[in-house]
Amino acid sequence: MIENTRQTRKIQLSGGSTYIISLPKEWVEELQIKVGENITIMKNSNQSLSLFRHEQNNQKENIATIYLNQKDSGDSIKRKIIAIYLAGYKIIQIKTKGMKISLEHSKSVRELVRSSMIGTEIVESSSDAITIQILTRLPELSFETALKRMYLMATNMIKESIESLEERDILHANGVINMDDEVDRFGLYMRRNLVLAIENQNILEEMGLQRPADCLEYRTIVSKIERIADHAGLIAKRIKFIEDKIEPKIIIKIKKLAEKSLQVFEEAITAIQNHDFQKGENVADKVSKVIEEEKEIMSNIKENEKNSTIIRFVLEDLRRIAEYAGDIAEVAIDENIHKIISNK
Repeated sequence: MIENTRQTRKIQLSGGSTYIISLPKEWVEELQIKVGENITIMKNSNQSLSLFRHEQNNQKENIATIYLNQKDSGDSIKRKIIAIYLAGYKIIQIKTKGMKISLEHSKSVRELVRSSMIGTEIVESSSDAITIQILTRLPELSFETALKRMYLMATNMIKESIESLEERDILHANGVINMDDEVDRFGLYMRRNLVLAIENQNILEEMGLQRPADCLEYRTIVSKIERIADHAGLIAKRIKFIEDKIEPKIIIKIKKLAEKSLQVFEEAITAIQNHDFQKGENVADKVSKVIEEEKEIMSNIKENEKNSTIIRFVLEDLRRIAEYAGDIAEVAIDENIHKIISNK
């Protein structure tokens, strides 16, 4: 293992037009770089240069193996697989030591692959081993496309949860709850790609990002959209506890608050997409107004009023949606603050 990871070398001029830099011999030997091998040089956005081999055989590094035992729960196995998926491995091997994989464990793995992990498939399955193969990225599903789909799904969840609330439609509400799984699928897919992009300049550029630091900001955005979808799902889950329909005057107030939360969410995403500092600022101001309105409606709800507890929870969900949208807007503000800084 190379302990010395930094050296200073002089740039030399050869033939009047070619600049040359030598590589430390011990580095070349340890990395097993051969004479005549192609090396790719990449200019990074932070004014640095990266060198990497044209073809890297990282198959061993891209395989992760976990061993199960009888005490493992299905949820524990799912957490381990998701962590490996997010870490960027291409192949996940699930094995046992001298015993068969239980039906419960096998079912948990298959359910996870089918419902939560985009671009994955089970390529091998036996009584004592399951192998999951993961496509690094789906060419037809760019980062921008996936983010837009997440936003649209979360928006639809909010709209449909309020419609279900108004009609007290439990069947419709159950459909909204199921949509949350789809949002989570895209969230996992995007977080995985952000991890890969931090380590690979090519992937970073293909995703339309400029700096590795952008990955941290977009990870925040993905997480906030997931939380917004969670609260839309919570509204839908509360519907089965409603006694009769909620009074029309209360429904009107809830719908207006929902519209304002949706507007804040939409403008926050627009601020991110357009790299618009001022729109991000405007969103932050509107979030404060949503919070004030939620408090006002909440203060007028009587404790003994029918469905008062459910109404309070729904109002809180709508407030939290606006607050998460505000967090997204703050990313736009932080990312574009340089546009208003004067160097004079």
